[in-house]
Amino acid sequence: MITLIGTNTSYSSNLNTLKNISMAVEGARPYKFTDYCRKISVNLQNFKKDGRFCDVVLISGEIQIEAHRVVLAASCAYFDAMFSVGLEESQKNHVSLPSVPPNILPIIIDFIYSGEILIDKINVQPLLIAADMLQLKELIVGCTEYLKGELHNTNALGIFRFAEAHNCTDLAHEALEHALGNWKHIAHGDELLDLPFQHLITILSSEQLTVDSEAQVLYSALRWLEHDPAARRRHCFEVLAHVRLPLIAPHTLDEAVKSLQDPSIAVALKTAGVDMKTGRGALVPLGAEPRAKARRVMLVVGGSSRHSGTHPPLASDDILSSVLKFDLHKREWEELAPMEIPRIQPGVVTLNGCVYAVGGEQGSKILANGEVYEPQTNTWSSISPMKEARCEFGLTAWKGCLYAFGGWVGSDMGASVEVYDPLSDEWTIIGKMPEPRFGMGVVNYQGIIYIVGGCTPTWRYTRDLLSYNPSTGAWCSLANMKHARNQVTAVVLDHHLYVIGGNAPGPTVLSSVERYSFENESWEEVSQMRSARAGCAAGAAHGVLVAAGGNSEHSADRAFYRALVTLASVEVYEPRDNCWREAAPLPHGLAEAGAALL
Repeated sequence: MITLIGTNTSYSSNLNTLKNISMAVEGARPYKFTDYCRKISVNLQNFKKDGRFCDVVLISGEIQIEAHRVVLAASCAYFDAMFSVGLEESQKNHVSLPSVPPNILPIIIDFIYSGEILIDKINVQPLLIAADMLQLKELIVGCTEYLKGELHNTNALGIFRFAEAHNCTDLAHEALEHALGNWKHIAHGDELLDLPFQHLITILSSEQLTVDSEAQVLYSALRWLEHDPAARRRHCFEVLAHVRLPLIAPHTLDEAVKSLQDPSIAVALKTAGVDMKTGRGALVPLGAEPRAKARRVMLVVGGSSRHSGTHPPLASDDILSSVLKFDLHKREWEELAPMEIPRIQPGVVTLNGCVYAVGGEQGSKILANGEVYEPQTNTWSSISPMKEARCEFGLTAWKGCLYAFGGWVGSDMGASVEVYDPLSDEWTIIGKMPEPRFGMGVVNYQGIIYIVGGCTPTWRYTRDLLSYNPSTGAWCSLANMKHARNQVTAVVLDHHLYVIGGNAPGPTVLSSVERYSFENESWEEVSQMRSARAGCAAGAAHGVLVAAGGNSEHSADRAFYRALVTLASVEVYEPRDNCWREAAPLPHGLAEAGAALL
């Protein structure tokens, strides 16, 4: 301890007093020498190099390095604990570090003395392992950042496994994110073949797995199983349970069975396929939706197209059978095979990788028939008609079935609810809504169906939000929207129900958008669209909303729910900046179409 001359007072206890006295002297200035610490570091490195003042020898294999305990303890929590808590090593001059490879120990010690290191693809993993053991946080960060910069389709799975094994959470997350985002390329690599079972399940079960079709997921699973069939065939059904088999065309499943070399795996896949086709659901889930990252396109189905006029045309409507595909990545439109029947205001929804278009109106005739689109063949085929013809109704999917709600049924508003089972190709009426309704939005969120807005016999424009539990048949009234509206479009994005545009009293076509938080059970307005639109086609995927077409004005007569002028404009909404931006327009104006994601 250093003491002041003529006193018994310690220097450390009077340091602040001395500073205060010094600063009180007129003209006193503080000085800081920026190279001072660097000079000490260089001197300590030279002392180590020359063996001066060294008091410990670190040993790994044939390598011995002289060092200073105080430097090691000041830089590294591992050595601090070793030398200060009475461990056996604190009394020894020679300390063995068998867990640190001989070629890595000198690099580690040089880093402790200098704070500098050269990381390369050969030493990065043993360096990170040693840094983790020695609790050298700065070196852990350096190695982690290096590996992040080296992430590639050929090594992402290996880095993910390494990071998981050594509890590098941030690195593991980034490596897994890279693998999921580039799976269609990574799935062909060798790293997949050696992936541990639990890591494979982590990937196959992820909603973020980015693929063009679920068939790519199936081939990944089968490739892994057949790489070591003797050890892996016991995992067959566990692995296949995470492949969304209902989204894969039957002929693709048949071809996959035929291509397998191992009879046990082939039987397992065939059995899972039979389980799915018979609707038992004992081995694979029957209700399946495309993965969030696989939904790359929005289909706009049917609708009407009008350019001008003071009254809604009737028999002369330009009723559309067209199907337009919007690529959510490229932001481009492409025309697909048209429906067999033109439809205005149909119910459109995705189920098991196919798109269903049901009901709607053709001229003055309300339709009961429906058809289904198979993306892999780009073809439409008929399904059984609904029990009741209806247009401008709500349609959604739940547990492998379609649910249709209300709408115009003949010349009246309807309240009936009917369900379609694609396995039996049959519709069944299962009940009624609390009151007749049309022009509403309908969505499914976590097994509960939500119905919002629309028109009832009591109110031409409503603020209602209702929930329906298809498991129990129970209805519940929830918080009202801020604005009454009908002919609305509703979609779900990131745990929120968005209600887009619609018609309001006035009559007025709305540009406003509001959203309902399923967690907070409350509504809030978000940024309004650039253009007012009712009856637009909309979808949500990859963190954005897309609103396409719609009508910009409507009639005040009894056919008020019909469009006068249709829009071709398209807008994309990004919640992170609460902003709508224009996107590539439709090939032509349209409204009263349905939309579905694939």
